[in-house]
Amino acid sequence: MQPIGPKLAEGRDSVIYEHGPGRVLRVPADGRSLEHEAEIMRYVHSKGYPIPAVHDAGDGYLVMDRVDGPTMIDAALKQPHKLRSWGRRLAALHEQLHAIEAPEWMRMAPLPGDRIVHRDLHPLNVLMSADGPIVIDWSNASRGDPAFDVADTWVLLSTASPDLHGIEKLLAPLARRLFLRGFLGALDRGAARRAIPAAVEHRLTDRNHRPEEHERMRALAAWASNV
Repeated sequence: MQPIGPKLAEGRDSVIYEHGPGRVLRVPADGRSLEHEAEIMRYVHSKGYPIPAVHDAGDGYLVMDRVDGPTMIDAALKQPHKLRSWGRRLAALHEQLHAIEAPEWMRMAPLPGDRIVHRDLHPLNVLMSADGPIVIDWSNASRGDPAFDVADTWVLLSTASPDLHGIEKLLAPLARRLFLRGFLGALDRGAARRAIPAAVEHRLTDRNHRPEEHERMRALAAWASNV
């Protein structure tokens, strides 16, 4: 399928194009079929979870609703005095998703379970629309243990190296700690800590992470294992 509008965004995995009124076309870089991902999205959407509605999918494309709004991280950084509250909002999205029983046709996550797990549910994958938060990027969604999902977000929030400079670089560690404190304070922190080694093992296979991020992940896994 060919896009009928201009390119809106480009990430490591896909390019997003405008595709008619209120819709976008996602084209994966590797040309893989997005039918399975679309099936997951339709299932999650049917359960009332805030996600873009899917209209069509096939080999190398997915058509879905367009969502306008900043990412959760951009919105949160405009309200630094409310970072813990923003962390709790992300936690609520985790809890709402993990309440959904996963169908047996979904692939299993590294930690087995019977719930839907997003496996990339962090502030950059939440768009703050006029109607509320919308969760995007369902390429890794699986059936598994909710603790793995929470641990994976914990790992990313603790170890990512954003490209910042000046005062933003100095303030980033404090902002991250406040957000993470709000996030973990609303969830089962103990279960998530026990799942950190499994989450790190998976993340270490991702070549998109920098060497220094991998080192911090290993250190976090070592800490989590010392229970």
